[in-house]
Amino acid sequence: MNLPIRFPNDADVIYEDAARFRALTPREQVRELNDCFRLYQFLRTTSGRAEQIDRLADEDERLGREAILEFAARHG
Repeated sequence: MNLPIRFPNDADVIYEDAARFRALTPREQVRELNDCFRLYQFLRTTSGRAEQIDRLADEDERLGREAILEFAARHG
């Protein structure tokens, strides 16, 4: 299907987000990370699905570690 909307490439979005984060001062970076943790805790406590959110967070962490290890293996 040819849509008139152009969706950004995932890699470009990640690159831009990382560049924005790196441009922050150390204090702003800590504040951003704190906001992420606070959001996670809010979702966990208010959703009624704490176990499911924990499983999703664990899976996301595992996938991130695997991606780093694969990258290191390719470029190490």
